[in-house]
Amino acid sequence: MVSANMEDYLLAVYRLNKEGGAAKTTDIAEALNVSPASVTEMVKRMSEEGLVDYERYRGANLTRKGYRHAHRMHRKHRLVEKFLVEVLGSDVDSAHSSACSIEHNFSDDAARKLCRIIGSPDECDCEELCEDLCVNRKLGGTSLSELKGGESACISHLICDSPEKVRKLIAMGLVPGRVVRVEGGMPLRGPMVVKVEDSLVALDREYTSLVMVDKEG
Repeated sequence: MVSANMEDYLLAVYRLNKEGGAAKTTDIAEALNVSPASVTEMVKRMSEEGLVDYERYRGANLTRKGYRHAHRMHRKHRLVEKFLVEVLGSDVDSAHSSACSIEHNFSDDAARKLCRIIGSPDECDCEELCEDLCVNRKLGGTSLSELKGGESACISHLICDSPEKVRKLIAMGLVPGRVVRVEGGMPLRGPMVVKVEDSLVALDREYTSLVMVDKEG
């Protein structure tokens, strides 16, 4: 099992490898604010776990196994940062600090659910390694605007790039996994009235196309 401490080292090597070349001991030590001796000890352990290829005096490169784990951690970190900054209004520095703590205990399932709400944090540069976390771009579905009065559906995901609109949809309870029922008798150009759990919500038409649903059988 990869510990949280080891994951920090993996992410440091990942980012240094991205900059080009092997991650040198001194660079890892500087990135994590630890001693070079601690880095050497940890890198050797990661090498034994098959997570890095390490050569003394040259540095460390992630193996495929190590890259896969680090890449997924990186995406979880970016997802949490995006949520904290764009939805909760945190500043970038505090969001980064919080994401560094949260990422270690953030499950794949939680990452997928968050991605359904806020979308992918960036374009995935390696689909094979994390495509199951980048759920929104491969999900189909029907928009809430296409439902008729009396129809029910389960919210699949949101397709919205506006943090303000995402916050409003969340506040109204329109989040993935919840069942919505469209109430009848709606004026053509007026708001769509939907029932979410036990609440009735009047949703402006511009918002209905942002909520993707899966119709119930």
